[in-house]
This record gives sequence, structure tokens and C-alpha cells, in this order.
Amino acid sequence: MLRQLTLLVIGVAMVMAQRRLALPDPRSCANRVRHSTYRDARGVAHTYFFSWEHGPTRSLEVDWLDARNICRRHCMDAVSLETPQENEFIKQRISRGNVRYIWTSGRKCNFNGCNRPDLQPPNVNGWFWSGSGAKIGPTTQRNSGDWSATGGFGQPQPDNREAPQGNDESCLSILNNFYNDGIKWHDVACHHLKPFVCEDSDELLNFVRSRNPGIRL
Repeated sequence: MLRQLTLLVIGVAMVMAQRRLALPDPRSCANRVRHSTYRDARGVAHTYFFSWEHGPTRSLEVDWLDARNICRRHCMDAVSLETPQENEFIKQRISRGNVRYIWTSGRKCNFNGCNRPDLQPPNVNGWFWSGSGAKIGPTTQRNSGDWSATGGFGQPQPDNREAPQGNDESCLSILNNFYNDGIKWHDVACHHLKPFVCEDSDELLNFVRSRNPGIRL
């Protein structure tokens, strides 16, 4: 299963045409801005960066891949909300900052290699956190995520609303009461521009440590 999820993450990079996932920059990793630390119920502690809380990025809005790459250059990745407690922590920060929406690392598997039976149909079983490789539960099981009960068409999320216009809504955003629904998950086409949250990436931190002995991260 771990290898399969790793292949999904690799597939995200391949599907983005000529755009690629960025490699971490050791100096940027060592000097990364960290706004908060959170330890979840599993005992996993990560630090987080909130783009709207940092002067140079306060008004910055980027597409999904650019959000990931800004994070990745700093040994982080777009946030993966793997526990209800972490999800609530991020939602509280969104509310406090009065931010309309953000990008997460959530992604729908809709590219080459996603034809496995366990990922069908993709809009139900194909969602995963690209930042960590963890799978998101089936979207039909409403207690396995924080999907909104409504959207632009008044339908439960994810609804792939922009598909008729040729835009597969394959990235996961958190919207702040956009449809009078509270702070909830929505599927959104990846080209839209939004603020973002970065979270420490153990994989990238270990990668940089292994190639830069003695570096303080």
C-alpha cells in the first residue's frame, strides 16, 4: 500500500505537463518561517506556515502546484489534514485570519496509474493527501472527512462542478463559509489562485539532512 501511495504522489508531478515538483533548498529549509507548532493525537509534531501571516506573502495567491512548490523549497509541503484534530487546528487559524479560502495538499487521482479498482470511482475513492501520501476516506462516508454538504450547485462536495467546462475539480481547498456552510472542504479546479498553508515534510527534511550533514533544521 505504501508503494502504491508513493506512486500516486509521483503521478501528481507527471500529470502537471511541463511543470514539476520543486526540490528543497537547504538554506531555505534552515531559514524557513514557522508560525506555529502542532502535535496531534498520534504524537506527531509539525510546524506550520500560514501565507497570510507572513509579510512578503500576505496578499499572495497562487495555484495548487505553485503552493506546493513554495512549501517544498522550504522542506515543507501543502498541509495534509490527516486527523480531525489537525483539521480543527487549521480551521481555527483560517477563522482567526478571516481568510476566504486556502489550498491543502489534497488531490484526486485522475491521471495515469489511477485505474486501479480500489480508486474507482475517483470522485469517491480517489482522494489522497499528496503531501504525505495518506489516503482520504471515501467521500460517501461523510464522517471520514470534512466535505461540505453544499456548493455552487447546492450539491454535497466533491461535486466536480466545473467538469462541463473542461476543468476537473481535482484539488482540495478549504472554503470559509463561501456557501453559508461554515469552514469546509471543497473540490476545486487546481488552476484557481488561493493562499496556502505549509506543513513540515518529514520526507524532505530527512532528504536534506542526508545530503547536508550537520545542517540545523
